[in-house]
Amino acid sequence: MFRLSMIRLVFLAAGVVVLGGLLWHIGPFRIWETMERVGGVAFCMILAPFLVVYVLDTYGWSLTLGPWASRVGFVRLFMVRMAGEAINATTPTAMLGGEPMKGYLLTRYEVPMVEGLASVVTAKTIMSLAQILFMLLGLGATFWLVGGTEHNVLVAFVSVGLLGFGLFLFLVVQRYGVGRGVLVLADACRIRSRRLEAYRPQLLELDRTIHAFYRERRRTFLLSMGVHFTAWLTELLEVYAILYFLGAEAGWPLSLSIAAMAALIKGSASFVPGGIGVQEGGYLVFLTALGYGEMTGMTFAVIRRVREILWILIGLVFLAVLRDKAPFGNYPFNLTCNRFSYSLSASLTR
Repeated sequence: MFRLSMIRLVFLAAGVVVLGGLLWHIGPFRIWETMERVGGVAFCMILAPFLVVYVLDTYGWSLTLGPWASRVGFVRLFMVRMAGEAINATTPTAMLGGEPMKGYLLTRYEVPMVEGLASVVTAKTIMSLAQILFMLLGLGATFWLVGGTEHNVLVAFVSVGLLGFGLFLFLVVQRYGVGRGVLVLADACRIRSRRLEAYRPQLLELDRTIHAFYRERRRTFLLSMGVHFTAWLTELLEVYAILYFLGAEAGWPLSLSIAAMAALIKGSASFVPGGIGVQEGGYLVFLTALGYGEMTGMTFAVIRRVREILWILIGLVFLAVLRDKAPFGNYPFNLTCNRFSYSLSASLTR
């Protein structure tokens, strides 16, 4: 666990260096002047589409939560989701650290831990499937608009293929059983934990709940996927707004192409905390390839980063509010996961 954290910190440091180099190359004062010309009102309009995205994603999650969603309430469910996403974005956990926290925070509203975690797993899976469909649609739009060499086509589809393969493995794990997999892995590594044994019935019940969702709630699955896919499509509104207020030409097919590639770049950069440097470099290269200037490409990247930071801060505020209501000293599942991860890491590195 320590080695993995160190590797990710090295990637973070490298990303910061890359980001600093890009800003220095373009000129920080020139970028600031360009952002000033956008104005506060326009920037608020740029932020608006992602509020819609987050609301839709929360609704898609509420569908997998079933009748428990009404007990939590949509506003509180939105707060829980944003708090979890803030943890995903600010900790070296490859965008997964906040997911168990979402399940735990739901217990504050009398949602059983098993039901909460099962909804988190299924919602994450459905959202990832919708993301891959969205990226494939965007890649089709890209090649239709600007064409592409065999090399570019190969790189793009290999990237989507790798994300799809990762999702496939995640589905295989769910098919086998998430809880069962944890227990088998612990036994294989000769890890003995009384807390883990105490939660064995809950881990096995988690597997049964996830399997029951896919088997018995197929309409809910399809409806949730449609909601998440709509949320991904809404991202192109942000792209269109940024380019419009920067004075750059922006059509809807082109905005779809850029939004899909932005999702691909962000997904591929998950190994770097926050995607620092990798996202900005990817946006700059892609927009430059589409014929936009370096200034437009870098300002586009900076505006998206500022938007991301603002929503992370909002998520951290929600986390602080929820934390006051649910003391983390009673967070047994998280403690168990942390201890299991540490023990597993220690066993594998001996």
